[in-house]
Amino acid sequence: MSIFSPKRLKAVAVDIGTSSVKVLELDRRGSSYRVGQFAIERLPRNAVVERGITDVEAVSGAVRQAIKRSKCKRKPAIVAIASSHVVSRTVQLPVGLREAEIEEQVMIEASQHIPHPLEEVNLDYQVVDSSETDGSYLVKITACRKEIIEGYSLVIESAGLEAAVVDVDSFAVERGFAFVTAGMSDALRGKVIALIDFGEVTTRLDIFVDDAAIYDRDHSFGGRILTENIRTRYGISFEEAEAAKLSGDLPENYREDLLEPFKATMAREASRAVEFFVSAGRGYESVDMLFITGGCTRIEGIAEVVQMHTGLPTAVASPFSPSGIKASAILQRQSPLLLKACGLAVRGAG
Repeated sequence: MSIFSPKRLKAVAVDIGTSSVKVLELDRRGSSYRVGQFAIERLPRNAVVERGITDVEAVSGAVRQAIKRSKCKRKPAIVAIASSHVVSRTVQLPVGLREAEIEEQVMIEASQHIPHPLEEVNLDYQVVDSSETDGSYLVKITACRKEIIEGYSLVIESAGLEAAVVDVDSFAVERGFAFVTAGMSDALRGKVIALIDFGEVTTRLDIFVDDAAIYDRDHSFGGRILTENIRTRYGISFEEAEAAKLSGDLPENYREDLLEPFKATMAREASRAVEFFVSAGRGYESVDMLFITGGCTRIEGIAEVVQMHTGLPTAVASPFSPSGIKASAILQRQSPLLLKACGLAVRGAG
């Protein structure tokens, strides 16, 4: 599988998260896109741990079921691995090298910058900037241990698909986030924009300036905390607590005793993440706007709570719009779950 495959292909995006699998097909219509097929399938607890697949059979079964429910017809698949499993380095190479010479130089640079034996990694590269003025290329080299790639490939192939492209989740998020801000490009030019993804067990902060990611950081916090609180308070199983959380079928005291405190904790985590970035010495004294995404952001009123706590204009990020990715009203309600999947699916839209 390739990370920087330049060719267009028709493929289904498979986003494997901690709590669920999302499959999504996009069709390209000129410069815009339309959602073709889509499904979400829940994963058993601990099938994916610390962004690594621990139960191949359970995950491949969920992918297979999602493909069946969505009626996806495409066999090639694009899947993302966590950026924590990936090593990326940007190096300078002289202009004028032939392809074989670039590959030779990449291997030399990789041996110096990649902290694993090269025979143990899958390696790819991409020319990200070429400047004739100083006579050099900027080349991004990306490497991942083969055992990680093989685990994802096994899941995809066991589900009856072809493992065509492996992406990196941070690359996919950056690609998907460009659709969120597409209609605001003039207003956001030069602004520091934060994106916080509240996941099942991990919350991730990405910082963008002019659509380019300049910073990212993960920390341990997610929706599973609320599920555990429900389980403990009402004396039910984890699975029953998760189902009740999603359906809203809970006692009247749930909102006051558990949900509102959890929303306040989400807001504090958002504020802490932004403050950590500002204090990280990157040359930025503030953030101008905050977008939130992930399953937890489907909680009613959460954007307003986060905005009040952080003091930042806050909105739920959606990649869907009439001029970007078109989707049905039903699917748009799932948009907080689909940012990364959209970023993957764009590569498979043909």
